[in-house]
Amino acid sequence: MAVAVTDLMDLQNKAARYLDELGVSYEKLTKDELEVFEVSFNRQFVLAFPQREIKDLFLRHKQEILMGAMVAKDQMSAAFEGQFPSSNKIGMCDIRAGFLGIGDDWEDAGSWTTGSPQNWIHSGTTLLGGTSGNPIRIGENAVHVVIAIGSKHQSPKLESVYFEIDGKPKPVITTHFATRLVPYGALPIKELDDAILLYKNKELLGKCFFSAAFGSTVTDYPYLLGASFIKEPQLRIQDPYTLCGTAAARDAHKVVLTT
Repeated sequence: MAVAVTDLMDLQNKAARYLDELGVSYEKLTKDELEVFEVSFNRQFVLAFPQREIKDLFLRHKQEILMGAMVAKDQMSAAFEGQFPSSNKIGMCDIRAGFLGIGDDWEDAGSWTTGSPQNWIHSGTTLLGGTSGNPIRIGENAVHVVIAIGSKHQSPKLESVYFEIDGKPKPVITTHFATRLVPYGALPIKELDDAILLYKNKELLGKCFFSAAFGSTVTDYPYLLGASFIKEPQLRIQDPYTLCGTAAARDAHKVVLTT
């Protein structure tokens, strides 16, 4: 499982070249930070999952997750310290629903009207209380790397997901076969070809579609799989309402903002 630091440096150099092509600002991790990244990545995203498909998925997107750490280090002007960062440093964890204003957990978005696209990740959630259908804006204390879309429901009905990033419509991501036609015991999940990198001031709008063949309403729990890089003061906040449930909280913590 262990990876040599030279291999991590090579991976970081590849990540840097890709970020240069994208025109995204970053700062490389030091040798010590890369060692922390390797340990934290393996413990949180590889060893933590008994499902081989999830382990492999994270490993395939390891370079993109490392890119997230590099972008976060530049954006937050702080050192990277893994799962339990010290005061005012940068931590890494899975993507919490509250980081994107969904609610207390991904299950908060559970009841869906069928037959037309429905807002999912937007400013008008119950938690954020902003304008329905407006995108969210990523704050300066957060960077997210989205590598897949999944469903937590035992019988997923999700047909597709649509994203707008910075007001630009993206091709619809169909999830029908990926989340429904899976072997017994496998996870209903749709891997992305390329990770979605979200950082300061990026705007994101997400919509879900469910067929009316299941009736006028359905229950489903879509979620985003990936990694979040969050500043230590915000990682100490357990209640999503305290993090972003009021305008004052959003302005203070700068993780997710309304538009």
